[in-house]
Amino acid sequence: MLVIVVTAVILMLLYIAMRKKNNTAHFFGNKSLDDPSLSSQADEKTSVNRQKTTMLGSKPNASENSDEFINVTAEGGGNTVTFTISLNEKEFIKRYNDGSIGKKTRSGEKAIDDIVGFYGTKVFSFNNEYCVISRDGYHTEDNWKNGEIALVKAQTLLFKKKLQRPHDCHVSNTGIVVCCDWLKTDGLHGKFLVFDSHGELLFSRKTSANIGNSGISEDGNIAIFETFNSETKDSDKIFIVDIVAKNIVNSFDRPCSFNDVHISAGSQRIDLIDNKGFHYEIDFEGKQTNTVEYETQILQKGAVYDKLQLYLSKSDEKKFKDTNYLAVLQSSLKDRDASSSFGDDKLYRMIGEYYYANNDIPLAMENWEKALEINPRVGIKKKLDNLKIRKS
Repeated sequence: MLVIVVTAVILMLLYIAMRKKNNTAHFFGNKSLDDPSLSSQADEKTSVNRQKTTMLGSKPNASENSDEFINVTAEGGGNTVTFTISLNEKEFIKRYNDGSIGKKTRSGEKAIDDIVGFYGTKVFSFNNEYCVISRDGYHTEDNWKNGEIALVKAQTLLFKKKLQRPHDCHVSNTGIVVCCDWLKTDGLHGKFLVFDSHGELLFSRKTSANIGNSGISEDGNIAIFETFNSETKDSDKIFIVDIVAKNIVNSFDRPCSFNDVHISAGSQRIDLIDNKGFHYEIDFEGKQTNTVEYETQILQKGAVYDKLQLYLSKSDEKKFKDTNYLAVLQSSLKDRDASSSFGDDKLYRMIGEYYYANNDIPLAMENWEKALEINPRVGIKKKLDNLKIRKS
């Protein structure tokens, strides 16, 4: 089934572009379906029965008396499909005027954007009672416009304020809001902010490094934020904030970047979730608490690059005793991401080092020769020359 989701913005564009009803649109990417070059790409053995399908719950041949304001039909024959979009202007204007376009479907409810007065990124609390919405600052032709942040609960605006560049805002089940302000600056700086449900500032910490992501516990007692991209002592850290005490209780080297985080104040555990969905759990001292589980995730679900990074974090003694390490190295030569990231010269060198550690000198020499052919400065020539002298 083909499902087409039409937003209010697209509908407004359609209204302007389709004043003549029953316009017919032919499209396939940026080509017309009548383009003969597309026919040659189709499988000649595929036979498409001519059919007509109505989508979006609309009625075929709907008239302006219908309560449907957009009707989309698809008609296929041979290697082409023609989409026909019909707009009921009368119904569209009616819905636009009564505010039903772009609003929530539940009767009487206003959209959060309308409540706060701006469009932005929305994040809900764990219990879905609160919603924090933020919008970045921006340059106009004449000056700079600060960004905005607002908190909403049950269709009620609790607070709204301007910040320079608010990002990665979160809200707890108790209405405590955390926000990373990137600041309007050419330097490497940022500011982490905590507000109560009325918008009163509870905590603020300016950093001499860029601020990345943040998170807050469900009860609103503990928050964290990360920093990066600086040569200062603030960079590449994770900071833990005790919101009740209004101070930083610890900071330590960031073990990994994260896109999402779950914080358990009671057990003092922080679950860092990266962009690939891997869970890296640490305690409030920064020590990993799920080493075995984390490695299992990567070895079972990770890409070749992820697996190689995992092995390279181990000691030589451990990885050289693991035959899976050799398999990952060999797979890396065929994997585009791993090969481009590490370079085939270094991969062949590491394969040679594995064989050398396991006393397979001929294969060690063979792979080091390959590494030197690719890059004479790969850093293994002296060792290889010594092996050749010993062999002779």
